[in-house]
Amino acid sequence: MRKEDDMSDQHGRTAKAKVDEQSVQVTVFTATFNRRHTLERTYRSLQKQTFKDFEWLIIDDGSTDDTETLISEWLKEENSFPIIYHWKPNGGLHTAHNAAISLARGEYFTTLDSDDWYDPEALMLLTNQWNSLPASKKLEISNIEGLCRHADGTLIGALFPADVYESDNFSIRKHKWPMDTLGMYRLDVLKEFPFPEGYEGGFVEAALVWHRIADKYKTLFLNKTVGYKEYLPVGITHRSLTAKFRKSAAKVLYHREFSRIKSAGMIERLKSRINVFRYSYHNKLSIAQQLHEEPFILSWISFAILGYLIYVKDRVAIYRERKTKKAWRYVKRKYRRTIP
Repeated sequence: MRKEDDMSDQHGRTAKAKVDEQSVQVTVFTATFNRRHTLERTYRSLQKQTFKDFEWLIIDDGSTDDTETLISEWLKEENSFPIIYHWKPNGGLHTAHNAAISLARGEYFTTLDSDDWYDPEALMLLTNQWNSLPASKKLEISNIEGLCRHADGTLIGALFPADVYESDNFSIRKHKWPMDTLGMYRLDVLKEFPFPEGYEGGFVEAALVWHRIADKYKTLFLNKTVGYKEYLPVGITHRSLTAKFRKSAAKVLYHREFSRIKSAGMIERLKSRINVFRYSYHNKLSIAQQLHEEPFILSWISFAILGYLIYVKDRVAIYRERKTKKAWRYVKRKYRRTIP
């Protein structure tokens, strides 16, 4: 690849190697935020792919760890695939995903996290499976998913009931088969179901979109290893309670939609109805408006009360967390002063 092309606008800036503007079959999308230290492994796994007709689209969601300098060096390297790097102000993973969909040129679209890496045959396996489907069947399928393993090779989750198993993004998780897969979507389906906007800086459940897609399309699940995942001790699953509940308004939308999925378990649906109000309280949303959106207001009043009780419990937990952190900071300062 040759000299970089740089483009800037009010939404961010893009750098890419000068390549032919012809389409590719697959877009590999990686969202990153201060993950310079993990991207190397992801990049090298793409260089080892036996399938070559793809582009690597990196959406940098406002990194401050000099990720851009690292990528600029890779743009100068000779690769069999083009690299497109787009930096944007921090807005959350859902905004990075929507940006990638708008920039992608592939017929198919894969997501490879900045701390994950592919098996060398991953893209070949998934594209071959897509190409083996009759045209009419392709229209019924949104994505094809494969198995993931930990860095030590152990399987994440369990095998599917069949080597090629047809289900959907909701049902497969309902039955508690592998909860973490890597796959390949039709790009036109993802354009049909973008992440909701208006929650910049907050967290939008990916399952919100996957459930919407599952209502219309099926998924093929393969008992073949596609990639590897490493769960780092940072990120969503390790956030403080304060961070968890701050700017969590999208949770209201997610739980409202989930509570209406008739195939979901009754207990889970009831929990979601309560969470609609729990997160409404956290985000100071109008409870009257939430009740107004439901057909049976009187039955939802009880959920509003239960949601408030859990909200109060959350606030107590947040208070205790802050007190603990404050005490630890005091101990650390005290300890430092005693060091000669």
